Formats: sequence, structure tokens, C-alpha cells
Amino acid sequence: MTFSLSLRAFITAGLSAGCISSAMAEPMTVTRPTDLKSERYLDASTVMALPAGQAVESLKLEAGWVQVKVGNSQGWVRAMALSGAGTASVANVARIESGRSGNNNNMSTTGIRSIPKASRHALIIGVGEYAASGISTLQGVKKDVVSARSMAMAMSIPDSNIEYLRDKDATAEQIRQSLKDLNARVRPGDRVFVYYSGHGTRWVDPQTGPDACTEGLLATDGQAITNLEMSNLLSPIASKSDKLMVFYDACHSGGIANQPMKTRSLQQAGLSLTPKFVSQISPEQCAKPANMRTRSLSSELSKQGAVPENIVSIAASRPDEVSFDDPTSGGLATSAWRDCMLGEAKDLDNSGAISVEEITRCAQEKVSKTLSRFPDILGQQMTIGGNRGFVPAFFTAPATVAATLQEEPAPAASANATAPAPVASTPPGPLATPPVAVTVGNTSIQPALPNPSTQTASPAELLKQVHEQRDASRILKVQATPAVLRINQDPLQLSVTSAQEGYLYIALAGSDKKSLYLLYPNAVDSNNAISANQTVTLPRPHWRIKAGGPQGFDTVLVMVSDSPRDLSSLSREKAGPFVKPLLSAAGKSQLQLLLSSSENSDQSICQQGGKTRNLLVSQACSDAFASTLLNIEER
Repeated sequence: MTFSLSLRAFITAGLSAGCISSAMAEPMTVTRPTDLKSERYLDASTVMALPAGQAVESLKLEAGWVQVKVGNSQGWVRAMALSGAGTASVANVARIESGRSGNNNNMSTTGIRSIPKASRHALIIGVGEYAASGISTLQGVKKDVVSARSMAMAMSIPDSNIEYLRDKDATAEQIRQSLKDLNARVRPGDRVFVYYSGHGTRWVDPQTGPDACTEGLLATDGQAITNLEMSNLLSPIASKSDKLMVFYDACHSGGIANQPMKTRSLQQAGLSLTPKFVSQISPEQCAKPANMRTRSLSSELSKQGAVPENIVSIAASRPDEVSFDDPTSGGLATSAWRDCMLGEAKDLDNSGAISVEEITRCAQEKVSKTLSRFPDILGQQMTIGGNRGFVPAFFTAPATVAATLQEEPAPAASANATAPAPVASTPPGPLATPPVAVTVGNTSIQPALPNPSTQTASPAELLKQVHEQRDASRILKVQATPAVLRINQDPLQLSVTSAQEGYLYIALAGSDKKSLYLLYPNAVDSNNAISANQTVTLPRPHWRIKAGGPQGFDTVLVMVSDSPRDLSSLSREKAGPFVKPLLSAAGKSQLQLLLSSSENSDQSICQQGGKTRNLLVSQACSDAFASTLLNIEER
């Protein structure tokens, strides 16, 4: 699509460049409902609520906030909620002073440490020493716990939101209790990481049938927690979290466990490997590689009603394989995945972000290279279930990995909570109405090997990857009319109804397969706040978008986020009142990050973890969003 625009409002809007002077008041306008704060902090007391269109006088700019005067009152407002003669300078200074990326501080998927977020949580379980007799010690598990902490930190999880269960403390009952405690403190829209390293096992599951085996994790007391039980414990977390990522570094099957030559600790070229599997517990029927039905965690979560796009399960090996522990570096899968997540993985499709599938492909190559030195080991293939396109971390820190890995998390570090009862999340529902809702293909709940695309992502595929980061349990209805646009005749019209209040954003990838536009908010229509169950029709009368060809399909991403996004730092061009992001590597990375992150992430109240959080602050800090992806034909 190209654009035929009504520019009259754009020309008369008076959007001239200017500066905000700290010595002289300047008139500005509030672009969206916001609060006048007593201090320049999100959790400061509110002086008054400011509606969109409220005229204010700017007095001073500090760290992304503007001190303003409203009548006889003074206070602070986020710079991105204001427009006026100094808008360009406000946005530019806000970006620099709040620590956001600018042209000289390239924002990408590597090289920048993540910002802690109170909305992120982790439970890290490591069992290397077993109290039950006859179970071999896994010396590398203590390394796995530190590696998992590094992964959690890269996912923006603050230390105060990480609970550790290690060795003697990781009894079956304590694992169950810790998962219940985790559920108590997780709020709708939060993100959760659950990690386990230790022995796995497998046995016949009579509930499924005489030829069906179930996998489980082995607690320190020798009790096994099945995937069915784990799914029951994780299901309430999955139902309300924005994303639940579970990483198991354990054998979930016997594989070749009945072949002693290939299951005892192996030595080769100075490297020692121990299988993470307890064969004593598994009957022979489930200890042999076979085409047998199994009860995987992702499958069980799906049966419990978890939305496939909201969960990611990563397993160290396939159901008929053994995974291995290295006493010097930890589990092969864990250490490889950690290194790939923290900088070694490649953005294979040049989308500007690195997905779980790309990280796992990188990790698999490292595991296979290590195992190639052991002719008696037939292989260890990592698998993924759920949302393979999930991007777990936009910020990583390769330079700090070594230092991080030398730090043992304190044993007392725990986030056990007595939080208020969680708020019920919005139930799943239809995501779009015709013309055509795009189906994202990376949401199979069944575990599979990583197979990421190596073709450069088109603008439409870039929007699909942003769409894959959504909270898929949220309802967002979008209707485009007419169903087919006649080139040079029909204007595009969208009706949007959101089940939750928030902030509305619309992006379009053109039918030329080269162009990408941010349509809304724009320079002539910047109040993008939307109320729950309110229908918003766009474009409005003072701006229009007409089909301009060529023939083909436009891809439109419509998203409603809990908190506003700061898009001022995008590398971009102007296209009338719209923004045209640069489709360079840096530009695509910026776009993905900024659409997926709250503009309030730099506020300390958004970074402080703990047992309880104010609900209003939680929403203001939330990264969660709903989205719908549409294909609209031009002809």
C-alpha cells in the first residue's frame, strides 16, 4: 500500500520544531489522559488527573519528565504524554536522560544488559545431591543453578523475584509448595521462568494405557513429580501470565538407559559426562527407545487449557534420549543455551530479535559438537513446545557472562510470598473478524526440534514476530472495511474493540513487500488511550489512508498495550503524519523492543521485585499487550 493522505490537519497542526527552555514557560498540550505527579516518579503522589487536550505550561525538563503548571498547581508529567512547540526536544531529551537508545547508543539484541522488571519471576530448582539412596550425584547441577540465574537476569527478572530450591531443600513437597507460592505472587500480564536441573525418569502410566509412559522430575527425596502433576501446578500460572517459559535439563525418557555401556559416566579427552536419568525407577518397557505415547509437559498444559502462544517448554533431550551432565560446566543443554542466549545465537532471519527457536538451534549445534567426541553416545536433541517465536530477552550482556557465572546465588534468596489472591485473567476468545486473520505457524504444543527460518524476514513477517510476543489469552476484536480495497478508490477503515483498557497502536506492512508504517498514533492524532469495550474507528475524519497499490496483501498489526510505548527513539523517516521505521538491523531491533516494552521501564518502582505490588503500578509498568494480525487485499 502507498498512501493518499488528507494533510490539511497535518499542515495546520503547528508541529514546528522548537526547544523547551528551563527559564521560560511554554504552552503544551496533554496528548493522552495522564496524572500530574508531585515528583518525577511513577509512584509519587498524584496532584490531579489530566485529561487529553488539557493545556499546560512547561517549566523544566528532567530525566524524561516535564515540570508543568496547570492553573495554580504544579507537578510532573511524563514527557511522552505532551505535545507542543517543544515536542521534538522533549522526546529527544527524554530518550537520552532516561537511558533509552539514541543514534549513538545502538539498541540491538546483543551487548546491552537487561533492566530488571518487577513483573518477571523465576523458580530455579537444582537437584545434584539426592537424599534417597542409590541415586547418582550430578556434580554439574550447582553450575546449572548459576547459569539459570544468568538466563533469568537476561530475561529482566530481578534477584528479589528469583526463588532457589537446591539439593536437600528440593523435596517433592517443597517443589509443590514453591510452585503454589509462585502462583500467589504472579499477576495477570507477568512473565515467569521455571527451571529444573536434575535426574529425570519415566514409567508406565496406567491412566493413559498399557503402552503409554509418563515422564517426571526426581526430587531429592526420590519422589517423582510427573508431567501431569507439574501441568496441574503450572496451569494457574500459565492462565494469567503473559508468557510462561519452562526449561527442563533432565532426561524425560529412558532412551538408551538399559545399555550400561552408554549410561554410566563416560570419559573422553579429559571430559566426563554423566547421564541425568535414573534407570532403577523405570521399568524396562519405558527404558527402551520406542515409538510410544508420552505425556509431555506442553501437551498436558494444553489439555489444562493453556494458550499455546503463552507457553514455551524447552527440554534438554527427546523422549527416547539421555541428556548429560558435565561436572565442570553443568548440563550440556543448559550451558549451551545460556551461552547462545547471552550473545552467541544469530538472528538468522534478520528480524531484529532472537527467538527461542534461534537460541535452541545455536545450543543444539554446541551440544552436538561436544557429543561428537563420544562415539558411544547416539545423540541428544533439544526440543521446544509452544511458542517457538517467543523472544525471551532483548537485552543481553556477553561481556558480563563470566563474572555472573562466578557468583553463587545466596541460599537464602527466596521470593516466597503471601500475595493477595490473583486477579482472574481474560478468558480466551476470538482475536479478529474478517477479512483475514493471519495464523502464526510457530505455536504447535507438541515438542519438536528447532528449525528456524534463515530467510530474511519481510516487513509482514516482522509484524508477525511482534504479534507472537502478545498475551494470546486477551480478546481484541478488529474489523477492516471494505473486505477488499480497490486501488486508488477505497480508504482503509478499522474498527477496534478491546476487552481491556490500554493504549492502541497500529502498524502496516505494505503490499509492495518493502514498506512498513506506524499509522497510529501519529502526528495529527496522538491520543491513543482506549477504554475497555469501547469501539474506536480509525482513521478519523481529519486523516485518511487510501489504497495506493500495488496489487497484493497489506498486513496490519493492531495492538493494545497495558502501558504506553515510547517510540520516539526509533530510527525513522516521516511519511506525512506517519512514521516509517528504518528497516536496518538496528531499526528492526528498536521497533521490536519498543513495541514490546513499557515506556515506564526506567522507573525504579517498575524494577523493584518483592512479595506484593500495587495493582495500578503493575499495570503502568506492564509489558503485556493484546494484538491482532490482519491481511487486507488490494486489487
